[in-house]
Amino acid sequence: MKKSKVIIPIMVIVVVLAAILLSQEEYNEVTIINKILIALGAAIVSSSIGYILLKPDIDKVDSKPSANHTENKKKGSGK
Repeated sequence: MKKSKVIIPIMVIVVVLAAILLSQEEYNEVTIINKILIALGAAIVSSSIGYILLKPDIDKVDSKPSANHTENKKKGSGK
């Protein structure tokens, strides 16, 4: 569920940017169907890359430091 909070906005941003870029005069020869397919393809590729990169590393997460451990350290001591 946490991934969808990030992946869906990525997809929306990519589709909007692709639509803006494809609406320029240089791309008038490209049909509307091809523009839609390009924008959707870009959204799918970007979301799949985001899904892979946001993979949780549960085994690599450090445990929370205990309160006693942090209180015993003195500030500024280089020991």
